[in-house]
Amino acid sequence: MHIQEPATHESEAPLSVQDSQSFPEAKDLSLENLDPCQCSQAALQMALIASGLGLWDWNLVTDKTYYDPQWKSILGYKVDEIDNDYKSFEQLVHPQDLPRIRQVLHDYLQGCIPVFEVELRMLTKSGEWKWILTCGKVFQRDKFGKPVRMVGTHKDINQDKAMSTTGCAYATQQYQLFEQLQTEIAQRQSTEDQVREKSEQLETTLEELKYTQKQLLQNQKMANLGQLVADMANEINNPVSFICGNLHPASQYAEDLIRIIELYQHHYPTPTPVIALQLQRLDLGFVKTEFLKLLWSMRAGSERVKDIVFALRNFSTYDESQMKKVDLHEGFDSVLRILQHRLKEKPDRAEIKVIKTFGELPLIECYPGELNQVFMNILTNAIDALEDRMKHDYSFTPKILIHTEVVSSHLSLVNNHEPWVNDKLLGKKHKVIIRIFDNGKGILPHIQRHIFEPFFTTKPIGKSQGLGLSISRQIIVEKHQGKLKCNSQLGQGTELVIEMNTTARHYAAIRKHASF
Repeated sequence: MHIQEPATHESEAPLSVQDSQSFPEAKDLSLENLDPCQCSQAALQMALIASGLGLWDWNLVTDKTYYDPQWKSILGYKVDEIDNDYKSFEQLVHPQDLPRIRQVLHDYLQGCIPVFEVELRMLTKSGEWKWILTCGKVFQRDKFGKPVRMVGTHKDINQDKAMSTTGCAYATQQYQLFEQLQTEIAQRQSTEDQVREKSEQLETTLEELKYTQKQLLQNQKMANLGQLVADMANEINNPVSFICGNLHPASQYAEDLIRIIELYQHHYPTPTPVIALQLQRLDLGFVKTEFLKLLWSMRAGSERVKDIVFALRNFSTYDESQMKKVDLHEGFDSVLRILQHRLKEKPDRAEIKVIKTFGELPLIECYPGELNQVFMNILTNAIDALEDRMKHDYSFTPKILIHTEVVSSHLSLVNNHEPWVNDKLLGKKHKVIIRIFDNGKGILPHIQRHIFEPFFTTKPIGKSQGLGLSISRQIIVEKHQGKLKCNSQLGQGTELVIEMNTTARHYAAIRKHASF
């Protein structure tokens, strides 16, 4: 075997090269038969046997190697069954382990590692492979420092290796079970998260369905109510129109009859006793005056009824299939006529004054019936707020301000984006601003955040369902692509601001381009 020059490591005393000496056989280990040197060697041999170690002594120059009986017995061989040569060792080593042994030996002799130590598999006499731990060290060097002799030990680690392998297998099995358990837990957690997410989605969908159902019921109710009001308005309009149309000639006839009676009184100042008695009972002067006043009052009342009928017909306009160009001011006038009974003075409170500052508005393309519903909801809330304040402040002067104007498209009251607007297609765009203000008590900030939510109300049970402003916002924002904002200061009053485009698209087009 060729040995390369070693690197500097710990140096042993240079000795002359000689063949390895043999240790005494186990059968010759009786102390009384040995000299002191042999006695020391026998003690070492006994210690090696007791520790389960087998000794080897290798001459690196001649490759002669001594394997003590314990070394051979570890593999199940007798003393004479293994030749004392290094080749005997390599022949017993597992072929897969031999390159690694040579590499470790090379590294040791080159001084890269402090000790030669390696685990390897060796062939036993029974034909099985046994794990051996071999350790060795250079024991002798020549005068040039070249290693010429190594000694070392073999130890049977087959059982420890098997236990380690079993332990590793068990640990691997436990790790796999742990990973499988972690995977199952993660999958279960993921499933629970998915179930929770699905449950939340179902709850949200259920709430949306409930809200949609309420809206559908409300819309259907409003549609039925609008149709009923329209039918009743038409039914009332016919007799009222008949009365209004005949009151004027009736008044003319009455004036003519009174004129004839006055002529008779002038030309026949002395009537017969029967006529004189009847005139005395009748009080002709009072009748002449009051009869004409009565006719004029009836005429004014019929005109009022006719206006209310006209307002009801305008308010009940309910055609969702198409948009119409209408005058918003007429819608406000119709709503105010219907609410006149709540605005006028009553024994327990003052009159609610309505101040209108209408600007010059073009005809607005919209759903007029639903827009009138928005005006009705906002004005009704304003009247409720004013009545509530008048209950606690008798000196309070209630008023409602309604202001309309047209502004340029870049002047917006609410900072919302309008991605569907295309000025090149629509031309120069304008907006209609509608402000409805009441000088009531105002709205607390934490309540103001919820006023557009469905079913939110601060009014007593039975007086409101909390849908008025929610539906109003849906009509303005979703159906007309407008904006609805509330400004309120406690003690100052509340202002609802509506912003709409003067030209709107069809609802289907709005839904297509809207961002909600």
